[in-house]
Amino acid sequence: MTPTSAPIPAPTNINTCAIELPNGTTLSTRLAGDPTHPVVVFLHGFPEAAFIWDDYLLEFATRGFYCVAPNLRGFECSSAPLDASAYRAKFLVQDIEQLIAHVSPAKPLHALVAHDWGGALAWNVANQMPQLMARLCIVNSPHPGPFLRELKSNPVQQRASDYMNFLAREDAPELLAA
Repeated sequence: MTPTSAPIPAPTNINTCAIELPNGTTLSTRLAGDPTHPVVVFLHGFPEAAFIWDDYLLEFATRGFYCVAPNLRGFECSSAPLDASAYRAKFLVQDIEQLIAHVSPAKPLHALVAHDWGGALAWNVANQMPQLMARLCIVNSPHPGPFLRELKSNPVQQRASDYMNFLAREDAPELLAA
């Protein structure tokens, strides 16, 4: 982390706002810190939302960072298109790319930090647009190359990942609600 030259008062709250992206998506976003400081973006997993990062937003803000945690498309008060094709990785990656351009227009992010489903998206952002960030921190989301290799050939990994097929079933919402 980059040390600051003067003590920074501890933020006592997290601000929320809606960020409208050029692609028409709106992301409800949690913010902490000074927007003139280096930017760290946090991406949540499934089924959580941006609130899971609150303690980290406050901690990193006290260390001199501007912290941004969007609720990804379909979560909390962010845009939630009804068409399932709107949730393809290319559109979610585009959301993140446009969010980064909005919160850090003049320089790369200090870091992109991501967990679970957010990690899968962050791997794609880093692969396609590495210039957008100085650092990438992935928590609990394997690199897509080895993961795909194991998913294709390893029965243990196939069984461990079978829950994803269940969640994609048309009757999954009713089954989970029951």
